[in-house]
Amino acid sequence: MIYDVILTKENDQYIARAKEWPEVTVVENSRDAAIEQLKSQLLDYLSNKVEVVQVDIPLSTLTENPWLDKFGWFKDDPSFDDLQAEIAAYRQELDQERSVTNKDHN
Repeated sequence: MIYDVILTKENDQYIARAKEWPEVTVVENSRDAAIEQLKSQLLDYLSNKVEVVQVDIPLSTLTENPWLDKFGWFKDDPSFDDLQAEIAAYRQELDQERSVTNKDHN
């Protein structure tokens, strides 16, 4: 199994921590020694000190997209098409301004 190791150097010593298991930490004088010692301690920790299990948590309801119930709110609003046209015009105006600004910088 592959684990991410957080490796830092402080005061000419290397500190190695297992990202998924922050309680497994070693301090060594060299980078390689820190990594090797962490591998050894992590193996011991996972083999002899803890038990890793998977559990199934049944949820009473499925998590749904919170935006789904918002669709269709404006379907009967007569001004909705006008609003969309104004938004499109504003976006085109912004695009033109950005285009001019980009040409000035080139």
